[in-house]
Amino acid sequence: MIRHAMKNLGWLTAIATLALAIVTIATPVARAADFTVSISEKEDKLDNPTDPMWDKWLMWDLGYQRMICRNAPYVELTNESTNPITEFHLTIGDNNFNFGPVDGSNLIKLGTTTPGFNLSASTLNGAGNELVVAVGNGGLLPNATVRFEIKLDVDPAYAATYQAAFGDSRPDFRTVLFDMNGIDVYAGTTTPSSLDNSQTFVIFNPGGKSTVATFADETVPAGQYFNNNFREYKAMDPVLIFEVDGSQVPEPTSIGLAMLGLAGFGLVSRRRS
Repeated sequence: MIRHAMKNLGWLTAIATLALAIVTIATPVARAADFTVSISEKEDKLDNPTDPMWDKWLMWDLGYQRMICRNAPYVELTNESTNPITEFHLTIGDNNFNFGPVDGSNLIKLGTTTPGFNLSASTLNGAGNELVVAVGNGGLLPNATVRFEIKLDVDPAYAATYQAAFGDSRPDFRTVLFDMNGIDVYAGTTTPSSLDNSQTFVIFNPGGKSTVATFADETVPAGQYFNNNFREYKAMDPVLIFEVDGSQVPEPTSIGLAMLGLAGFGLVSRRRS
């Protein structure tokens, strides 16, 4: 009787272990970020993210200057994996806008704080709604960071509507790539939604396409200052950083090895029975 009970206990242990292994495979494992994308209107804020003296210096510009900066923000890409990143993708978010040239016909401009990178940019299918940045010379290596400037333009079909509402001002990246304080200023809605938020992913070599990360809607102090809503010089309007993390996609071979291990476990359990 004791032997029979022990045999049943062995089977129960095997079944429980198998079930746990299946759940482990089926459930994505939380992991540290393999890349981080940060955006701010000031490159020096990205380079000095926690320095209060820089914060004071950067904040005291003119409202018109800040509007120009927020129309052409800086993107920071940091590689936290063990594989080089050879390509970076960023969608526009609100499709009433597009990625326009920063300088001449160039869609990006390498930042002064991360010199030496060989970057080239285009938009997917030439439509302007997805920016594609290729990193040359072997890619963005592990533990490396690159910063570059982008610019946001108004689609021709939306230009008249935009000008009627916001005059000759330029669109703010915080209203195009995501929404501030739950307000879609172009649709006139206050229902939070991520459907018009910018998405980003990278290409690792080796490793291929990463997961797709979506920028969240943000709660922004002094969020009333955007586009043609200039702040007075004495008003507070801090320079902020908005970021999102992404990961490499596990290779199919690793899942196959796990399944092979489960099969082997099943054979051993059957033999012991």
